Amino acid sequence: MAFVPYWMNPARAKEAIEAGQAIVLDVTSQFIESAVRGKIPGAVWISPREILNHNRHAADVVKDLPGLSRDKTIIAYCTCPDEEASARLTRVLRNEGYDAWMLEGGLPAWRAAGYPMEVNQAA
Repeated sequence: MAFVPYWMNPARAKEAIEAGQAIVLDVTSQFIESAVRGKIPGAVWISPREILNHNRHAADVVKDLPGLSRDKTIIAYCTCPDEEASARLTRVLRNEGYDAWMLEGGLPAWRAAGYPMEVNQAA
């Protein structure tokens, strides 16, 4: 069965974040992190290499993610055009019972909406 992505638009994501109802996972590649020069405030960086490693069992991927809660919405984003890393992460989390969503349009859509950005440590 093909995975149907669960998308959340930036406005809805911003509402959930501001209400304290969301955990945001940044799956941006470390190779472009300094070029991106920002992230969604409070987002936790997750290595896309670990997410895209298809030799890892889904339960191991989830176990290694920091601070997840089934009581909160999880919003994942990346900056890659096909959003492969955030799509796999969302699929894995949903399969493990989490309320996980991909940010529609990724970080570029968040930025285009004029929403707040936090400077990356590497920037």
